[in-house]
Amino acid sequence: MKTKILFIILFASISICAFPQFKLGLRAAITSSTLQADNFTTVDKTTVETLKNAKYGFQGGLIARLSLVGIFIQPEFLLSSTGGEVRLTDASKNVKTIKQTFTKLDIPVIVGTKLGPLRLGVGPVASVILNKPSESIDFSGQSIETKFNKATFGYQLNVGFDLGKKIALDLKYEGNLSRLGTGMKVGGTDYKFDSRNNQFILGLGLFF
Repeated sequence: MKTKILFIILFASISICAFPQFKLGLRAAITSSTLQADNFTTVDKTTVETLKNAKYGFQGGLIARLSLVGIFIQPEFLLSSTGGEVRLTDASKNVKTIKQTFTKLDIPVIVGTKLGPLRLGVGPVASVILNKPSESIDFSGQSIETKFNKATFGYQLNVGFDLGKKIALDLKYEGNLSRLGTGMKVGGTDYKFDSRNNQFILGLGLFF
């Protein structure tokens, strides 16, 4: 099902190139993301805690826009880095912090309205995980394995401002509709939890 949705988004994005008032450009952005997940304690009293501090990342790629009578459709194809941190504390109070960094292909498609130079929009985003962090580590003599999905789906809320015809500034909030991670295996025991990665995005687009 997820693969079909991804293909639909790709097909829709490519198809709009056939319409008039279409332009293409480059996009660069900085991101501030937090990893949201359930905290839990294992049977051997190891506490797994997701840290809420923001992790900064970068996006870069292509942006396109179709404008029709005050309405715009804006697909983007972006290579993105993001992540989060998880802290492990065992029964003897030994602590280990795991830094998780992800490389993704993000494909948002924003649909919205234009009010002069101001743009307001919302739309879906599909993310394909290209490079996941190490899924297996050793802590306090036991193996800990994190399980991640290969693709996630979410939504973006967008406020944008156009400077002339070639420069576009965008501030976005991205939330997730599906899980980034599905759980952990600690010492041979499976623990399932809901892990999601939300982020704020400040981007600059330059149209050709």
